[in-house]
Amino acid sequence: MDRLRKMFALVADDNGATTSAARIQQHILGSGIQLDDFRLRTTMERLRFLGESPISFEAFVALVSDELMMVNRTFNRELVIPDWQEFCHDIELVFNRIADDCSGNNANYIPILRDADPNKWGVALCSVDGQRLEIGDVDTYHSIQSVSKPITYAFAIEQEGTDFVHQFVGVEPSGRPFNSLELLPDSRPFNPCVNAGAIMTAGVVASSRTEQSAREITEEIMKLWAALSGDLAPVRFSEETMLSERDTADNNFAIAYLLKGGRGLPRGVDLHKMLDLYLSCCSIEMTASLLSVAAATLANGGVCPITGQQALSTEAVKKSLSVMQAAGMYDNAGVFTLEVGLPAKSGVSGAVLTVVPNLMGFATFSPRLDSYGNSVRGVEFCRQLVELFTFHIYDSLSGGRSGCKRDPRASQHNRKQRDLSDLRWAVSHGDRYALKVRDLLLECMIAITLADGEIEEPEIIIMAETYTEIMGHQPQQGELQAMAESRQSEIEAGGSSGPFEQLLQRLSLEQVQLDDNVRELILEAAFRVACADGIIEPEEDHQLRGIANALGISEGVLELEIARFQRQHPSRGAAATD
Repeated sequence: MDRLRKMFALVADDNGATTSAARIQQHILGSGIQLDDFRLRTTMERLRFLGESPISFEAFVALVSDELMMVNRTFNRELVIPDWQEFCHDIELVFNRIADDCSGNNANYIPILRDADPNKWGVALCSVDGQRLEIGDVDTYHSIQSVSKPITYAFAIEQEGTDFVHQFVGVEPSGRPFNSLELLPDSRPFNPCVNAGAIMTAGVVASSRTEQSAREITEEIMKLWAALSGDLAPVRFSEETMLSERDTADNNFAIAYLLKGGRGLPRGVDLHKMLDLYLSCCSIEMTASLLSVAAATLANGGVCPITGQQALSTEAVKKSLSVMQAAGMYDNAGVFTLEVGLPAKSGVSGAVLTVVPNLMGFATFSPRLDSYGNSVRGVEFCRQLVELFTFHIYDSLSGGRSGCKRDPRASQHNRKQRDLSDLRWAVSHGDRYALKVRDLLLECMIAITLADGEIEEPEIIIMAETYTEIMGHQPQQGELQAMAESRQSEIEAGGSSGPFEQLLQRLSLEQVQLDDNVRELILEAAFRVACADGIIEPEEDHQLRGIANALGISEGVLELEIARFQRQHPSRGAAATD
């Protein structure tokens, strides 16, 4: 019963003897799990029945017993993103930072895209454990356009088999605009994510459904989208978009006739039916919220996190993600893979669907497009996210030196406590690496103390507190003051900032031997000293950034550190932004 009592203590009232439905629900929501989660259905029904009645420990045990495993995971931060609230704060920071970017223009070839509100901006995320975050315009329905292409491809693979599909559609990146008429030497389209490939994929799907109209087949594909997004809300169809697409489809008709005259169409499918199906799939309407769950389903190997249902086979998902990685962002896919390193698909309505395999999916919506037809804000959000978190497909090659990117899969608190314990233990036994870390940490704190040329008592106090927290014991009385005064004398004797420049050189030389956790610890110690008097002075800011740069910590991660510190220490953090 010990584990159950610890769970109960997390939500107990001040008297410790009872809890309430509201407290339990709030704790679950804090983990990122919604109250309508299918894995907590019985628990939520029992809570609704109890209403506002006090819940004793015995009643709590009876309440959660049928779904104890899931309740335990939500209560004890054992979901795939354990520090969910911190992660949400970080995402909001990126969202707000990008919101001011008004570059780019709406797609203008049909009225419904041209007239869309260009200021719409929304981001929705869903983890493979069903943790969800939504910010901004996530409930705005919009046509999914080319975001439909990898799912239509997956649908074709499920229905017709990989071998048959690939007789008519290649899987090579084209490096050409999405509406190019160029084909592979064997007259197949390059891949399913360019218009030619998506049109041919629609032909593959339609070719075996001779009795069904293009609209009826589209409804089948819409059912797949609904399953991928957990039936969270209706998947809609825009007749207006479809008719406008058809009225402006001269280039797509040219592609279709080129395909027919070259490779030939699958099973002699009717060209107009093939095109209608392709245009209809582009005219499906969804929201960023829906698309984020669909992306999480792809990240989860085809199993929807919020229903537990297998919407697509894992093999179909693997092939679709591979195609998205190679060609999902039009003819900017190579740069996107280089900088972001994640499978993604964009649409000219302003949607971007991105997958972090085995972790989460996210979707952004912002109608302003860049010259490639990708959402300006959506692409920038992906870039900034990968600057802050270990999401790039090759971040695992960093050897623990990724520029101090966050790994949301691990509890930062637990990791830090483990690191501190290891550091203290190693220092106590004279480990050279640990002693080096301690010395660098002290030197950086002293450098910040002397940034304005003066030794101030609040800074010495913060230095002592920080040292005590990290090393597990207090420094000797006056030791830090004496070290600071000694370094101040060196600066005055040299008449320049020579010692600080020497420190930066040493950090630059040493940083290759320091892992991310240690570098982050050194920067955090320096930052705390900078905030000691409630404001970061320009000289302190300059030196903080110099230390971060010398340690190989990216600018974005430093900004994240500042924002996180301000949340944790609002009295000092708020003043630090004045």
